[in-house]
Amino acid sequence: MFRIATCFCLLVTSVVADEWPGFRGATGSGVSSEKDLPTSWAQDKGVLWSVDLRGKGNSSPVVTARRIDLTTQTEDGSLFLISIDRRTGKITRELNVGSGKLAAKGPANLYAHRHNAATPTVVADSDHTWAFFGTGLLVCVRASDGEIVWRKDLVKEYGAYDITFGMGSSPRMTGDNIIVSCLTKGPSYVVALNKSTGKEIWKHDRLFHAADDGPDAYTTPTIYESNNGTSLLISGSDHVDARLLSSGKQTWSAAGLRIDSPYGRVIASPIGTRNGIVVATSANPAGAGKGRVIGVEFRKGSKQLWSVETSSPDSSSPVILDNLVYMVADNGIATCVDCNTGDVKWKKRLSNGGGPYHASLVAGAGKVYFLNTDGLCTVIEHGGAGNMLSKNTLEGTFYATPALSDGLIYLRAYERLYAIDGR
Repeated sequence: MFRIATCFCLLVTSVVADEWPGFRGATGSGVSSEKDLPTSWAQDKGVLWSVDLRGKGNSSPVVTARRIDLTTQTEDGSLFLISIDRRTGKITRELNVGSGKLAAKGPANLYAHRHNAATPTVVADSDHTWAFFGTGLLVCVRASDGEIVWRKDLVKEYGAYDITFGMGSSPRMTGDNIIVSCLTKGPSYVVALNKSTGKEIWKHDRLFHAADDGPDAYTTPTIYESNNGTSLLISGSDHVDARLLSSGKQTWSAAGLRIDSPYGRVIASPIGTRNGIVVATSANPAGAGKGRVIGVEFRKGSKQLWSVETSSPDSSSPVILDNLVYMVADNGIATCVDCNTGDVKWKKRLSNGGGPYHASLVAGAGKVYFLNTDGLCTVIEHGGAGNMLSKNTLEGTFYATPALSDGLIYLRAYERLYAIDGR
């Protein structure tokens, strides 16, 4: 019986470890514990399966024990939650959960071709999926039969979005709660909702002074586990702050993300190291991409350890392995920085021309994955040398961040999902 119990525990641990239940995984770190992940693939090799998707969207795939969930929006404005069998790649459900239009006050030519209400990534477990859309719609769907357990309109409940390019933040699941951040020129808050009922558990306004587009942020909360405990990290409005998961109460905040430009904003999510350093970035799309990356000591909060003004990410969130932070700017300039000192270990151009880099970075098995919109994924070996292992290309337009699970990489183009095994 002891052996049976031990095997059962190992099986459960394996299943949990294989899942990727939200944007950049369970916590948002973008790091997988997988030991064997693909290095090389192409359109005609290394693809386990691929499947066409109706409509268009940039939400990342999330992976639970038996299925993959993502969202999409069709030309008539309908919002869909799509579920896919993770083993076969066959679509098992296409659920129309509502309709609506992205509320964005910026010029349409700057966002409409790449961003719609299906940009936020869902969160999921084996029994339910919680899908959030840029319209403010949040729905809880039961996996077994596709029934909508509850729905909320966060715009009606908390106020209309006043944000230049439309809501793009993804929810985060932790314990019994679903957490959503809204950082705009209008309502700015962080709210926790009970995942079973949708009832509000706590809500806090998040008000920091910032000018021009500074208050607009498109970041997703990160669950940060360090030697000092577990917190929620929020980045936007020229600040990064930490909050208690239980109450949402702010424990510290740090300035330092302000860009001397009316177009400075924060899209990339904050991340942290085990030894207590939080890294946050801000973008400067009008200043040749030269933004800011800062390292903040978690224990003291407001103590900034270093700042690097470089070709910083715009919408691509960095990733940290050991004490190295990897990031990529829109123009394909990748940089590796020491988290303790801010010293640049290496900097290199990943592509000559081609599409920009908007997908966030993910890493695992000693490899970091850099994906651009043209489907070029460059794999770099973890370490201070920046050794390039491969360049791989697929057909499609890729803004969504990859997912890593069970030895596979899931890459979502606008209208297609690929499962890559590299074999």
